[in-house]
Amino acid sequence: MTGLALSTRQTYAHLVRRFITARLGVAPPDWPSLTAAQITTFVGQEAARRQNAGRKLPAVAVRSFLRFLVFRGALRPGLEAAAPAPPQWKYASLPSRLTPEDIERVLAVYHEGTASSRRNRAMLFLLARLGLRAQDVASLCFDDIDWADGRFTLRPGKSRRARTLPLPHDVGEAIVAYVQGGRPQSESRQVFVRSRPPCRSLTSAAVWAIVRQAFTRAGIVVPPGVASHLFRHTIASQMVNHGVSFKDVADILGHQSIQTTGIYAKLELEALAAVALPWGGEML
Repeated sequence: MTGLALSTRQTYAHLVRRFITARLGVAPPDWPSLTAAQITTFVGQEAARRQNAGRKLPAVAVRSFLRFLVFRGALRPGLEAAAPAPPQWKYASLPSRLTPEDIERVLAVYHEGTASSRRNRAMLFLLARLGLRAQDVASLCFDDIDWADGRFTLRPGKSRRARTLPLPHDVGEAIVAYVQGGRPQSESRQVFVRSRPPCRSLTSAAVWAIVRQAFTRAGIVVPPGVASHLFRHTIASQMVNHGVSFKDVADILGHQSIQTTGIYAKLELEALAAVALPWGGEML
């Protein structure tokens, strides 16, 4: 798992711990006693609790762990195949997105002027204006921001490559308002930290929870398990509908493969209508 982003490794570790506890209890694990039925049952139950692409996570996490056990000689080869991946039709659904009015409602949620409110507002601006991942926001450091040139650098993350993006004026203002009027003293070089001692840097999970809370306060209902990525879907959809190439969208959002960007082709409604074949049959 060394090539995976930290947030992904943490998700896998959480699922593996649940798997061990559910199937083997708290006693020292007896790996040879593990059966295919136990593996299949756990993966199926966990997948049923999730939606869309998240349904495949339990199978991927458990299968990776079982392969590790096989490599260590603790488990017989072949048992890792008992972690079935659920059917996943990559382009079966439209990605969720927000309207411009929704975005402004969310950005207006944190206006109290408190330290935590200014921090949350700055993070929301980064997500809403630039489509960053929660991990990108959590790991942003002061050294990454070039104030003179109006740019900032995102460190290698999920795509394992750094990229430089422009810093919009309103985003910069929100960050400055937090740093000058809300950020507590901290040894962390990361921009966003906890508002109460110990003032450590935030995690991507904390950013996700803050965004989820903002949607709730704005009265916007979003699907379970969706939060900060909703901004990414919205920005990608807007760029595609305004004629930005998939390659440019992939570069801006940091997609490792242009195929990841391909799902947004379904949202370019005018272009799709232009290539649709005329219906030659009778109306039913």
